[in-house]
Amino acid sequence: MLPLLLLLATLASTELPQLDLTPRNGVLRLAVTGDTGYGSEEVSKGIARVHAEAPLHGIVLTGDNFYPCGPKSVDDPRWRLARPLTRVGIPVYPVLGNHDHCGGVDPDVQIRATASLPNWRFPGRQYAARSALADFLFVDTTPLVKGRKNAVERTIRDAFEESKAPWRIVVGHHPVVSSGYHGYFPRIEVSRMREMIPALRAAKADLYICGHDHHVELLRGRMMHLVSGAGSKPIPPVKLRTTTVYPEEVRRERIGFAVLEITATRVRVRFYDGKGKARSPWIMGGSKLR
Repeated sequence: MLPLLLLLATLASTELPQLDLTPRNGVLRLAVTGDTGYGSEEVSKGIARVHAEAPLHGIVLTGDNFYPCGPKSVDDPRWRLARPLTRVGIPVYPVLGNHDHCGGVDPDVQIRATASLPNWRFPGRQYAARSALADFLFVDTTPLVKGRKNAVERTIRDAFEESKAPWRIVVGHHPVVSSGYHGYFPRIEVSRMREMIPALRAAKADLYICGHDHHVELLRGRMMHLVSGAGSKPIPPVKLRTTTVYPEEVRRERIGFAVLEITATRVRVRFYDGKGKARSPWIMGGSKLR
């Protein structure tokens, strides 16, 4: 029944596909990883360990789900790069990255796989996942940074119009603000991503989640930014921003992921290595008084 509903939602081109998130006991816990490629086996084991200790409700996958490029069909052997994450046993909520677009492949192959791959929840290139605690919008930023026709900014402005959840969160592949290479270069791509800022502010977004830069980072300014792209071939930040609250210094990066924990009044983040060992204490992202 679920694949049929997702297919119908995708075919309804005038509406944004919608998924439901179900918090437990007033808490929503999500692992966040990206740029996984050949590191998916390791990072999935770390996520599974954290999930066994305190249940997670899903995995947010921040793009570049495949290297060097995305699969050509739902039967492509390259799916071995994504299956370890789906075998954790909780839903996986992906977005497309630039490597998912390359090589002349059809990115919609990953969307069609929702009908056959257990726990793979990918109803459209842009879609929403809603809960009583937070509304998420997943967007495809590659057309935006390439200067092609796209609906990212309009979708951000429209998606939260009727939102009643305490928190509003947008997930894309490319960073808006980051201390990594792609937070600074190529300058034209950085400039195009910064064009999203008015839409994010108009939508009153609280948090933007991304990958593309192969490190983990939390920045806190007018809104929060969570970078989690250390799923494979980690690369340290170039120069830390003044708004960076984690890490405290540039150092060798390891494969890892983040866990996002949301309640009605609080968002906090903790970072883990690929073995599921905590690399940081819980870090307060933001809070709201009732």
